[in-house]
Amino acid sequence: PAYSAEAPDANAIIRSLAPIIYLPEHGGQTKRSIDLEVTFKLGSAKLTKPARELLDRLGTALRDEKLASSRFEVVGHTDASGGRALNQALSEKRARSVVSYLIKHHRIDTKRLTALGKGEDVLKDPLRPGNGVNRRVEIVNLTPVQVPKPAGPTSQEIERKTKDILLGK
Repeated sequence: PAYSAEAPDANAIIRSLAPIIYLPEHGGQTKRSIDLEVTFKLGSAKLTKPARELLDRLGTALRDEKLASSRFEVVGHTDASGGRALNQALSEKRARSVVSYLIKHHRIDTKRLTALGKGEDVLKDPLRPGNGVNRRVEIVNLTPVQVPKPAGPTSQEIERKTKDILLGK
């Protein structure tokens, strides 16, 4: 498929991947990731022109100050057409292809990127295993989400103060 207006720009990618302070009352997922429709030549890991354009946006986002200190996992996914072993190998090659492109064309430090293939194991649309939406590259921010410390004294501080009161200190 050709590039569509729905493909995220660098700012949308940054918003999806930027480290945040997670507040438990917000609920939801603490994992920071984005699915990108990175297209490849049929049955290969060769990037198409629209894929390179999308990866250029990703490269710009990964160099942004909000993401510059983060590490990322590039996860390749396939649909369920074809054999399981073939899909696994293809997803691994595609993830490595994306990592290689980002390193070569955007000078992203190799220590910040890892490639992983999940084949057809994590379908985006499991009810339609052959659907194209299952063929994607997921970018996951591996930097731990910050969970703020609760306001007020910690349980250890309360326990220590309680002991002090009981002991008359």
